[in-house]
Amino acid sequence: MIKFILSYLDRIIIDFLTLELLKSWKRVSCIIIVLGGFQFILLTFIAMFFYPGGYSFTEDYFSNLGTTVNVKTGSPNVISRVLFLIACVVVGASLIPFWVVLTALFTESKLTYYISLFGSIIGVGSSISLMGVGIFAEDTQYFLHSTSAKMFFIFMMIAILTFSTAILLNSEYPNIYSFVGIVFSISSITFLYVFRYSIQISVIMQKIIVYGFCLWAVLQISNVWKEYGIPLNFKRLLGRSIKKIF
Repeated sequence: MIKFILSYLDRIIIDFLTLELLKSWKRVSCIIIVLGGFQFILLTFIAMFFYPGGYSFTEDYFSNLGTTVNVKTGSPNVISRVLFLIACVVVGASLIPFWVVLTALFTESKLTYYISLFGSIIGVGSSISLMGVGIFAEDTQYFLHSTSAKMFFIFMMIAILTFSTAILLNSEYPNIYSFVGIVFSISSITFLYVFRYSIQISVIMQKIIVYGFCLWAVLQISNVWKEYGIPLNFKRLLGRSIKKIF
């Protein structure tokens, strides 16, 4: 009797491990990055509110939120520092499965797959660098912080351009996603280079790039969700398994 029950329990487990359910990890990854991006925006805005002496959206860099003190007044910056640290580490970690999921969309040919694989590796590098931006405070660990920030920007742009190329070579992927990535990357690089000596414009561009990257990620996620967002009917799966038992 026990063997009989165990055998049917095995069948129930097999029913739940269908192709639909195995695909759900991609769906879960989409949810993770959306939540990660949302918490980054939310926590950084809260950090701006608690920044000692007041935070200027058009005059202060994001990195100012992560310093141990207000760089202008020297006042302790504990709350904003902690919030910025959490925001960067969480969003950086949540981006890692996002880059992995994107590669799964480019299996049409070996060329597009390897291009996307390269993009994913670079993307993971950008995610790790973003985590470093939050971990290393600019005022106490300037070299590590600035290096992490530069690597995040460089890796991010290379990853976006790489995936934009893979999209153009993939007949099943809408080209609009590629055009958005190319325009965003080239315009960001151009503006930062042209206005690199203008602090105020650089500050504004930094925020445009960060939020622009969030928008680009959402666009890719929407396509992933459309491709793999298969609703799981657990009631149907359970009912089918119970019928096998009886």
